[in-house]
Amino acid sequence: MRPTLLLALLATSVTPAVALASENGGAAAPLPDAAPDVDSGGAPYRDVPEPRRVAKPKPKFQPKRPARRGAARAPRRRRDPAPSRRPPAPKSPSPTGHRFPIAGPFSWGGSGSRFGAGRQGHTHQGQDLAAAEGTPVVAPASGVVEAVQYQASGAGHYVVLDGDDEGRDYVFMHLRAGSITVTRGQSVRAGQRIGEVGNTGASFGAHLHFEIWAGKGWYSGGSPIDPLPLLQAWAR
Repeated sequence: MRPTLLLALLATSVTPAVALASENGGAAAPLPDAAPDVDSGGAPYRDVPEPRRVAKPKPKFQPKRPARRGAARAPRRRRDPAPSRRPPAPKSPSPTGHRFPIAGPFSWGGSGSRFGAGRQGHTHQGQDLAAAEGTPVVAPASGVVEAVQYQASGAGHYVVLDGDDEGRDYVFMHLRAGSITVTRGQSVRAGQRIGEVGNTGASFGAHLHFEIWAGKGWYSGGSPIDPLPLLQAWAR
């Protein structure tokens, strides 16, 4: 075939597509996307499984070697008995029938815990007994509850008990919040639980501030007395 004739045939085959695109006012159809590149390795990507963890073989059982004759055996350690969860038993009443106001371990404290110790603007009117927070506080004698109140700037949660036929008021301060079990006007017996040692009010550590008022009573014409001699007698 002549070259001129071949060029004429090619021109007639291309011209309709170009003419159609120009007639529609658009551009020619885009060429198809090129084939994606193939990884140089020739294989598609695969997730590599995690290597299996091989469990270490357990050591074989080795029988105990018999002790040599004459060799000293190590003494066996004695296990300490588990601490009892029962609360400590209350002390028996003193010869006068009174109970110590704390039913558990306590400390007398130092000179600053005594009656008459210096305080800012006043003197200490009771005896501080240091004990763990939550230690039960009990009534030293039978009587009637005069007050159950709270003072944020001083006594915290406190209870005042009027002892039966003895002309004394007993005051328990800094009791744990929510631990008071008595109400005003209630009659209680010696040794009855009235609350727990706390750290409420103007307190800087768990303790019971205990006061005894003689005469007409607590802030009603009476006067505070040193409770230490009576507490020492009740603690025996």
